[in-house]
Amino acid sequence: MNGALQDQAASLRRLTAKAGRAPSFAFIGSDNAGASTLVTELSLGLAYAGHRPLVVDCSLGQVQARRLGTPTTATLESQMVSVGGLDEMMTTSRQGIQLINLYARPEERALFSAQLWLRLGSEFAALERDSTVLMIDVPVTATDPVPASVADNLVLVISPAADSMTTAYANIKRLSTGFGRQRFNVLVNRVRHLEEARDLFNRLAAVTSEFLSVSLRWVGFVPADNAVRRSQALRRPLMEAFPDSEAAAAFAQLAAVLPQWDSPETERHDTGFMDMLIATSRDWAEADGAKRR
Repeated sequence: MNGALQDQAASLRRLTAKAGRAPSFAFIGSDNAGASTLVTELSLGLAYAGHRPLVVDCSLGQVQARRLGTPTTATLESQMVSVGGLDEMMTTSRQGIQLINLYARPEERALFSAQLWLRLGSEFAALERDSTVLMIDVPVTATDPVPASVADNLVLVISPAADSMTTAYANIKRLSTGFGRQRFNVLVNRVRHLEEARDLFNRLAAVTSEFLSVSLRWVGFVPADNAVRRSQALRRPLMEAFPDSEAAAAFAQLAAVLPQWDSPETERHDTGFMDMLIATSRDWAEADGAKRR
């Protein structure tokens, strides 16, 4: 890169930092809906398009490390007995994507000391300012709804799988009644064609409109493609392993418009994702404890 381009890149980075923290997108779905795959592939699409995505893995099992082909790292929960900070939980994929593992059981997050909370929150805020978008792989909301609840934007992933629609409705109900979330982006995955995707979306919209006061927004679909499974067997993202596949084309198209999905339900302040994660974990633990008494 010549000097002029370096100066331009530095200027753009400073402008982005001044704009505040990056918007966050939590991807939610049943086990068979493919939400984790979407986090991986759309992050790669964003990186290819010149963005600086930060992949935040809040789920058990180091799934994103396997998908991106990186070494596993320490987790957020390990910080209870470590002083290594975020560096221990971070890695960078060969495609240049930063990955941080924020998995912790909700009851453990609620026990973080004020000092640990302050240190980690400050470190993470710097990452948010340096990134253009946070892509969050969240745990099952039935056991830990907090990571999804504090994201700026919710992306509900549905598929033709038998349990997908019932899980989607349960997720919407849990996040709307328990955390006041009203806006849900809906992305349909693993379908044969556009008509099937639209039918699934319309069915979900019909049942939610009957019982819940929420807003569902269609954002697109990804066709079923056997190349996805082959790429996972290779431990390589689809967009890298099979860039000419049908699903790879869909991921690239969705990544190009994903920043336009950003529509936070509340005014965005300086409070970052880490601070909200720990604060809401404490509130949730206290409320849950009160219910049991």
